[in-house]
Amino acid sequence: MSNTALIVTIVSVFLGFACFTGSFASFMYKKPKTLTWGLMVAAIILITLIPTTIAIFFATLAF
Repeated sequence: MSNTALIVTIVSVFLGFACFTGSFASFMYKKPKTLTWGLMVAAIILITLIPTTIAIFFATLAF
C-alpha cells in the first residue's frame, strides 16, 4: 500500500469518527433528524466503504 492510500485511509476514518461524534451530539442536543441521520450516513461511508474500497483496490494491484 502506498503512502497516499494510507494517508487517505487514515483521514477518512478520522473524518468518519468526527461525523459519528457530530451525529451523537446533534441527537443529544435535539437537532433536526435529517442532520443526525445525514452525519450518521456520512460516518458509515467514511469509516467502512472508503477504506474497504482502497484496501481491495490495492490488494488487486499486488500480484
